[in-house]
Amino acid sequence: MRKKRTAPQKSKPSYRVNEQIRVPEVRVVLPEGGMQIMKTQDARRLAQDRNLDLIEVQPNAQPPVCKLENYGKLIYKMDKKDKDLKKKQKTTSLKELRFHPNTDKHDFDFKTAHLEEFLRKGNRVRATIVFLGRSIIYKDKGFELANRLTERLSTVANRDGEPKFEGKKLFVYFEPDKKKIEQFEKQRAMAEKIASLPPLPPDNSGEPEDDE
Repeated sequence: MRKKRTAPQKSKPSYRVNEQIRVPEVRVVLPEGGMQIMKTQDARRLAQDRNLDLIEVQPNAQPPVCKLENYGKLIYKMDKKDKDLKKKQKTTSLKELRFHPNTDKHDFDFKTAHLEEFLRKGNRVRATIVFLGRSIIYKDKGFELANRLTERLSTVANRDGEPKFEGKKLFVYFEPDKKKIEQFEKQRAMAEKIASLPPLPPDNSGEPEDDE
């Protein structure tokens, strides 16, 4: 049995630093701007005078390009950049709920609220409308339900393409919309704040005063 191949992992770039740089001369990127070709030993001395490291960043250039920087800080910035990139590349999961063309209002509202919650958390969702038995002849009801879903979820999402049939199932996809979600959350917070306010006292200014 053949072993399953695993995808090669990307390794972090490694740099030659200070005494590891053995070429006779280098092109130095100066912190204050500009570049200068100088002997490697002079570049190392310049780095030491500034309490920095001489780091080779383009070894294949002629001559190799180096910059003056704190090597520890460079590694820290690279690690932070990798972490930020992984956060951005993190895939959102696909959440799914099933409906039927004759789904009643209570079930529709209940499931739609769950879809809305998934979308607010940044997940992509799929509503699957299942046609059982001969109900497939009522495809128009499926499309009507898809349109109701689209309208209900429009405050937090956008529909991804048109509803699509596969066999006896109608699939409807929705993508979360960050701006819509932010606006939705603001309006919801405002509504909750208003609801928590104590009721105003009754206005008795218009009532006649009792005669003494």
